[in-house]
Amino acid sequence: MSAHINPVLLDSLSATASDEVRSALRRGDPAAALRAALVTPDLLAATDVLRIAWFDLLRNDHRHECRKALEQLPATSLISHPLLAMALGILFNSDGRRRAKAAYYFGLASLGIRSWTERTPASERALVLSSESAALRLLGKPALSVRSARAGMAALEEIHDDRAALIGYLPRLYAQLGTSLYYGGAEATALQVYVRGYSEFGQEDISSFSSLSMMAGIHALRGDMTEAASLVTVARGEPWTDDQRAMYTGTFYRLAEALLALERFDTGAAVRHLEAMSHDRRSIEHWTAIGRVEALTGLLAGDAAGALARLEDLVILRGAEGHSAANRSRLVSIRSVLHLALGNHEAAAAVLRRDAGRSPQHQVDRARVALATGATSDALRHLRSIAGRTQNMRTLVHALALESAIALRAGSGRRTEILLRQLISTMRQSHQRIALRLVPPEDYGPLVDALIKMGAGDLAETGRAGSLLAEQDHPRLTTRERAVLEVLVRSGSRNEIAAELFVSPNTVKTHMKSLYRKLGARTRDEALTIALHRRLILSTNADTP
Repeated sequence: MSAHINPVLLDSLSATASDEVRSALRRGDPAAALRAALVTPDLLAATDVLRIAWFDLLRNDHRHECRKALEQLPATSLISHPLLAMALGILFNSDGRRRAKAAYYFGLASLGIRSWTERTPASERALVLSSESAALRLLGKPALSVRSARAGMAALEEIHDDRAALIGYLPRLYAQLGTSLYYGGAEATALQVYVRGYSEFGQEDISSFSSLSMMAGIHALRGDMTEAASLVTVARGEPWTDDQRAMYTGTFYRLAEALLALERFDTGAAVRHLEAMSHDRRSIEHWTAIGRVEALTGLLAGDAAGALARLEDLVILRGAEGHSAANRSRLVSIRSVLHLALGNHEAAAAVLRRDAGRSPQHQVDRARVALATGATSDALRHLRSIAGRTQNMRTLVHALALESAIALRAGSGRRTEILLRQLISTMRQSHQRIALRLVPPEDYGPLVDALIKMGAGDLAETGRAGSLLAEQDHPRLTTRERAVLEVLVRSGSRNEIAAELFVSPNTVKTHMKSLYRKLGARTRDEALTIALHRRLILSTNADTP
């Protein structure tokens, strides 16, 4: 497939470029232009060809011939022309089995960058820094990647109004820089860069689809489903192509489509969007996002075991990268939910202890496991730890669903009503529904009933299939432990319990210790709350959390 090269870009070629190079670019064959420049070799012209047709040359149908041509260059030439070295590294990195060689060429490019002078064109610096940031993030160095991305943005600012005449497919450059910022943890800044990349060019430049796609997917992952739906509507139409929606550039668009379908509980549509993606699972950098959405799809389809198995297969496929701390952190939330869905409550807690940080989402994950195992006070403590902290809409809705469930365990009241109204408003605003089905099974019915009573039956109706989590197997209480529990409702005094049951205070102490352990409680009030919720006692006047 021939590439369309803007005539203005052709005018920016160096004076040394041969007629053969110029002719190849005019007929839309940048690979032939690169080969012609390297035969001489005219490395300035080769660099210009890359600047003009960077994304065309790195496309699948050109990768082999471009790599073969660039490989002939000695290391000294690559160091003095870092854009050539960076291109070669990216071409090797696309082959999941040859990443060690890619790292070598990335290293040569980095050496070249250090030798830059003030005369190095800002357009070349922007391209190299963008590619360096991509290389660093692919090599698992997010902090350095963000630094290069910020420097790349600064270089773009230097070009000002002439930048469109110097760099081919400039919107994709914004998308690359935004992606480095996104994976480096600067999500808000990344979204600003994507907005910039799309708003400056919009539908006038078809390569701005990358930024549109990334915005749609990130908003969907964050739980901003209204904004995601708006962006997806644009991405479905012209001038965007089916190839764009299927290839790497459309990955986050497809994830947005799948997540929108899942919030409607339409797993069939979600599967179709996931299957429409065309990529190599061994090398695509978005694999953790893909894995999370695929696993959630499997969970909602009723196949938690298969979803977990496929997720772990993907991790194994990625080798050492799959076991890095950063990627384990990205996958810990869905892993913990899948274990809860399978009834592996200890495994859910274990992966959180190993891989979770202190982010609001991870505190919500801990709260979910605590609530599922009956540790209501712990669940509330985790949720209260994120009060006042910045959190995305998805985390907020899940936190409100869990806190509402906790409040309902304690009984109706003003605080319970406030939480339920917050939950209803936030679900309506964000168009999220999945959160209801990720509360423990014993809380699901009371929560849905409460929403119906509050006039939010439409929200509850979409999740009528029940909780996606499995019931926990509760230890059975002995006859004596049940007797202690019944007396505990009326009195907290060990001596009074002993007198009523005609046993010694030490015997009561032993039974209470066993009772608390089986209930997962640490205090009298917590033990009574849990017992009431499990219907081990009929009523209590005890204060509850």
